[in-house]
Amino acid sequence: MHLPEIEKRLERVLSKAKTWLPDGQVDEMLSLVKAGEPGVALENFCTQLQEYDVAVPRDVAVELRTLASAMEMRASPWIERAADA
Repeated sequence: MHLPEIEKRLERVLSKAKTWLPDGQVDEMLSLVKAGEPGVALENFCTQLQEYDVAVPRDVAVELRTLASAMEMRASPWIERAADA
């Protein structure tokens, strides 16, 4: 998967999450994606989801795991558990 597709897919996930996290946090992560830092955005997003104990739908967890893999990152253990649930 190429960077433009990764960015587009991550933006879609982040847009879904606007009601899951406090105001402004998702916008900061979207800004990181637009600045060419999707890996940092994904790490921050996973950290915030875990910190706020957000129960993400399984399809979102699977997508986050897929995006992490596409960027050759290790998905957080929290996302792995959610994706496998």
